[in-house]
Amino acid sequence: MNQKLLTIFLLTFPFLTALAQKPRMTDYPPGQDAYRGGNVQMFKDIQDYFIKNKLSGCENKSIKEMYWVTLRIDENAKPALVRKKNDIENAEKNKCAYDLIVKALGALKDWQAAKVEDKNITAYTDFPFIPSDFFENYKENYDTRNFITKPSFPPNGMLSFREEVRKNVRSSLDYDLYKVNGIFTVFFTIDTDGSTNVIDVEPKVPNSEGLIEDIKYGFKKVKQKWIPATKKGIPVKVNTRVNLKFSDY
Repeated sequence: MNQKLLTIFLLTFPFLTALAQKPRMTDYPPGQDAYRGGNVQMFKDIQDYFIKNKLSGCENKSIKEMYWVTLRIDENAKPALVRKKNDIENAEKNKCAYDLIVKALGALKDWQAAKVEDKNITAYTDFPFIPSDFFENYKENYDTRNFITKPSFPPNGMLSFREEVRKNVRSSLDYDLYKVNGIFTVFFTIDTDGSTNVIDVEPKVPNSEGLIEDIKYGFKKVKQKWIPATKKGIPVKVNTRVNLKFSDY
């Protein structure tokens, strides 16, 4: 490995980025929503779509299907469903949930771009879609944030996780195999046991496979596990993203 100075900033809070020559954020800034009216209005519009189109829920009601939706909303407020390997596998296991939410998302029109200093910017948003909570079970002001808690990382939150990954990734990158310079988004999951799994890294560079493997190694070396997200007190697997900035001098 070449001896170069590497500066890495790992953030799980919203942060201005420049992937693929375009500014991009991991999440919407505090106080901003991806959908006009927030999650409550989005879920209401989804419910109204199901009713208007006379759709029914999943036939096998003994299985509580759930599909974790990750959307990329660009600077023109145009949404795109993010489908990484784990998302495809999840869609296959929860086919009814996936099919229903894809239909509903195609009908929603009130998406809005994230803003930084009054400029529109691409950002990600995600939420779980649970079919059993809709149709005959839907309740006014429904919002998954009321019963799903976010994952956390002890002892000092994201600062601790950032520092651990910074040290690990710094020692694992192979500059002889690939060249990295700029900000990259790492897509990963936090499982029900608090373990992490790196799914993908964007943007792509020559020999991206090696870059992904080295970042995976850096993640695995973090000894402390996350406290997983929960759904009504029960741990659930979630998708999330972090940004890494590589600068060599």
